[in-house]
Amino acid sequence: MKLQHGLLVMLFAASVSAQAAQPTVDSKVAPAAAAQTGTTNTNPVTGSPSAAIKPAPAAKTTAAEPMVEQAGFSIGSVVRSAITTAVENREPSNNLQTVGSDQNQLYFFTELRDMSGQTAKHRWEHDGKVMAEVEFNVKGPRWRVWSSKTFVPGWAGDWKVSVVNGAGDVISTKTFSYETASAQQAAEPATPAAPSGMSTPQ
Repeated sequence: MKLQHGLLVMLFAASVSAQAAQPTVDSKVAPAAAAQTGTTNTNPVTGSPSAAIKPAPAAKTTAAEPMVEQAGFSIGSVVRSAITTAVENREPSNNLQTVGSDQNQLYFFTELRDMSGQTAKHRWEHDGKVMAEVEFNVKGPRWRVWSSKTFVPGWAGDWKVSVVNGAGDVISTKTFSYETASAQQAAEPATPAAPSGMSTPQ
């Protein structure tokens, strides 16, 4: 009888010892849904903080890209153009086809239509070579712009000035001839001034 009692005491002690060796699990652990908020939870076994579970980043929305002018889109038109020696009260003073060497500065005047919000460019060419480009911002449906170019006697020959819209289309051209008075004037060195431009509403 004493032997059986002793065995029961030993078995009970072994059971208590085995239960004490196992960690106690807290039944109040936050559910998985709570972990999705990005807060830090405590590990129920070690008692140390576990890594935060961060929600997946929201999908990024791509911002709309600015509209790029394309060929054929609001191409615009030039209703008037002139090679002139002066612009007075926003109008050309004359319209030349041949210019002598006594005139060292010329203006190219244009009246643009249906190009509001676009850009326009005056391109000056001498014997097929681009000598200057002047760009304008067109701010109305009817817009007058002009650019100027300083000449030297050595630039005798055929000239062309083109109007180029924002898509790169040439929508108008004007030609003229620049003539020198003598070969001596053509040999004189000169430094031309940079081209300039003006734009104005109607």
